[in-house]
Amino acid sequence: MLAHSHGLRLLLLLLVAGACARPESSHDSSPHPHPHAALEEGEQGTAIPAPISTADNVAVGEATTTSTPAETVAQNASNSESVTETTTTTTASASSTSTASSTSTTSAAPPPPAAPEVPEYFKHCFYAEEQLCGGHTFEGRTDVIEGQASTTPQSDSHSRGALGNGQCHCKEHPAKPNSWYCCNISQLTMISSCSNISKWTNLHVRNMTMEDMDLSSPIFRSLQSLAVTDGNITRLVNAFPRLSALKCLNISNNNISEIQPRAVKDVPQLEFFGMSNNNLSLVPHRNQNKNITLDISGNMRMLCNPLNEIIYNESINFVNPKHSYCQYNVTSTWFQSTDKVSVEQLENRKRCMTNCPVIPNYGSCNCTLQNIMIIQDNQSKPQCHVDCSNLGLVELPQRLPDNTFMLNITNNKITSLGDYFQTNPTYHNINRLVADNNQISSIYEFEGTKFIETFQRIYMRNNSLSKIPEYFLNNALMDSGLGRRIYLAGNKLQCDCNSAKTLQNWLKERSSDIPDYMEIRCRNLPQSVIELQEAKLCQSPPDWTDYIYYLIAAEVILLLALIAKVSYDYWIFKTAGYLPWPASKMPKLPCDWLCES
Repeated sequence: MLAHSHGLRLLLLLLVAGACARPESSHDSSPHPHPHAALEEGEQGTAIPAPISTADNVAVGEATTTSTPAETVAQNASNSESVTETTTTTTASASSTSTASSTSTTSAAPPPPAAPEVPEYFKHCFYAEEQLCGGHTFEGRTDVIEGQASTTPQSDSHSRGALGNGQCHCKEHPAKPNSWYCCNISQLTMISSCSNISKWTNLHVRNMTMEDMDLSSPIFRSLQSLAVTDGNITRLVNAFPRLSALKCLNISNNNISEIQPRAVKDVPQLEFFGMSNNNLSLVPHRNQNKNITLDISGNMRMLCNPLNEIIYNESINFVNPKHSYCQYNVTSTWFQSTDKVSVEQLENRKRCMTNCPVIPNYGSCNCTLQNIMIIQDNQSKPQCHVDCSNLGLVELPQRLPDNTFMLNITNNKITSLGDYFQTNPTYHNINRLVADNNQISSIYEFEGTKFIETFQRIYMRNNSLSKIPEYFLNNALMDSGLGRRIYLAGNKLQCDCNSAKTLQNWLKERSSDIPDYMEIRCRNLPQSVIELQEAKLCQSPPDWTDYIYYLIAAEVILLLALIAKVSYDYWIFKTAGYLPWPASKMPKLPCDWLCES
């Protein structure tokens, strides 16, 4: 028996000596000081390996993996000082090697990309990343990813405190303090069972599935930002606690069909209310006289009439109003369509009403929004009609609503159009001008303006126009396919020969563009322009140059008579030898003596 015991001891010594002789043994990171500590002797005297924990296995594996030759360490020395020290020291512990390895990996990671700029209305909103709900398990675990252990003791204890009795489905955001996120919620106890909910500031709940969500729950009492998204909720019942501190509320993408009317009535600090992509038909009452940003896009059952009252009576900023729609009442007088109406159209209607001109000492104009034509998503510009007729105005209004389509200034005392159509931007969208029964003397102010390029109708009947500028009107009426019309009946022009030669022919050529051309009259002649006769109108007044031909004829006749008289006297002198009586009575000249001699 003694010999057998000595033999076992000798065998153990040989095994240890052989292990020490191997080169790999220099890289062994076992924390045991002596080889015998790694073995236990069984009852039968056989050597049994001591059990090693899973954590030790992981640590040893990491130490073995991170050990590299000296040349490689020299090339990668800039990565981490702790890694170099681990690879060059064979007596380092497995835990320090694991820490150095993780530190090296962290330091080598590239910096994260810059976050996109957050809109001003979203500055108080908390939104947890979607991937945070993708890999974590909430039922009976702390911060465990399936198949792995927690890497930080601090997060383990923190998560265990959050879970409490094992029903909590929420976790604190890793980067934002006092901000929590919850996943896969089917009842509010999955949130209320969490510890310290009174200290939560921000909460984002993803994938909540329940029939009714109670807004009066103490869970929401201390929150400044609440987001409940990407779930399946039918109704929001009750209301938030009175004087709630909530600044941002986002309930988007939940199929919600009903919200209690006073749900957010007592939330005075609410700045953003997102309810997009639901089945809502009404917007709940809000704290009035408050500038709130509202997102109602994707609610295809939203009704226009209640929404229009909200827009008209309150100060609300809409997110993406051009693509947020509501259903209008088909019996309404100010919509002519077979489809939905955008919120942008409703906002334009409000601007038409609130910016209607009020002229001191004369009165107020009447503004209406008419004939909104809608064809699917291609919605035409709103047509704000401004009626300033019968006010006794002497000039045009100083400012109009931005979307003014028609301006009616009939039956006033306006004498000039001024420079409004050239310099005033509120006049640039006018498509129809009704200015009958005024005292306007010229329309040359239209030349070079945007109005003359885009107008559809100009009513300028019974004014004081003296000239028609056919040269720039001809360019404006060149494209007859636009259906433009100008009405000028009742104006009395200053007619002249040019009117008979040029204007008359131009009016006949443009008879389809100026339908009442035959009623344009002359102020200096008792007839219309179209009745002018060029032969009568183009005669010039008498002048002395008209008798020039008579004078020339008389001079020719006298010259011929003189030539005849001289010829006759010469013949008498040759035949009778004496001069005629006038020549004989003339005094003699010196040349006469020369001739006699």
